[in-house]
Amino acid sequence: MRSFLALVAFLVLALVAAAALTYPAWWLVIQVSDQPVHRVMHRLAMLVAFIGLIWIFRRWNVASKEALGYALPRKEFVRQLLLGLACGAAIMLPLMLTLFALDVREPKDNFDWSAGRIAGLIASGLLSGIVVAFIEETFFRGALFTAVRRESGTALAIVLPSLLYASVHFLGGRLRLPREDIDWSTGFAVLTKLLERYATPLDLVDSFLALFAVGVLLALVRIRTNAIAACIGLHASWVCTIAVVRGSSVVDTDATANWIVGSYDGVIGWAALGWIAVMVIAYIIISRRTAENRQLGSS
Repeated sequence: MRSFLALVAFLVLALVAAAALTYPAWWLVIQVSDQPVHRVMHRLAMLVAFIGLIWIFRRWNVASKEALGYALPRKEFVRQLLLGLACGAAIMLPLMLTLFALDVREPKDNFDWSAGRIAGLIASGLLSGIVVAFIEETFFRGALFTAVRRESGTALAIVLPSLLYASVHFLGGRLRLPREDIDWSTGFAVLTKLLERYATPLDLVDSFLALFAVGVLLALVRIRTNAIAACIGLHASWVCTIAVVRGSSVVDTDATANWIVGSYDGVIGWAALGWIAVMVIAYIIISRRTAENRQLGSS
């Protein structure tokens, strides 16, 4: 628990430090490229966090392949990753079909449904998904999972990283100001904008709980496989599917059931929470039965 709280405190300090350094960093950046101040602050926060996390993970002794979830032989790692991709698509399919069947989402007007356009959407979504999945799974189900598990046990290693995983999805916000209005306080204005979604927490409950459930499912997969390969595949497949759906359709705000997708991205909401919860329960039951059968077979 102390490790988790220390990490959260560090991330908060990284944001504050980035806010304090935003003005001089922005001034240096605009000498070579005209960038909005919020983008400079976001990138600076990522850089500060990245450098600090490397030091923290080495100090916690979670920078090894085993701790990060990369200890599998390459062939087995790739096999599990590809299996995760396939399973992720299979998990998302019923949810997506439900959204379209209830008219919650509808195809975009004049959308190009050619094979080339669809292939491009899939390729772009898959590339983005793999990059995001490798980064986030290495952090949440790799280093952070291992650190919390060593100190506080498996239950908290499932819950705490999943809470943080859900929380960071709602950080965001842009702040565009004329150059002459940017000063040392601007970084803190960007920081406030970064947290603006938390000003109305009730609007986030459905999506937050759905993302928490996703984190729990991924943690369970991490435990059973003792690696993050399948987690990366699942995560990448989900990101890709959502990207394709959002790229080709929109939410029908007049649909009776549009409340099931929440306000986060038009996909993740109450429906996703219910479906992922079913997957979590099913995964636990199947895992227990498999373990029992193995014990009977070895006795």
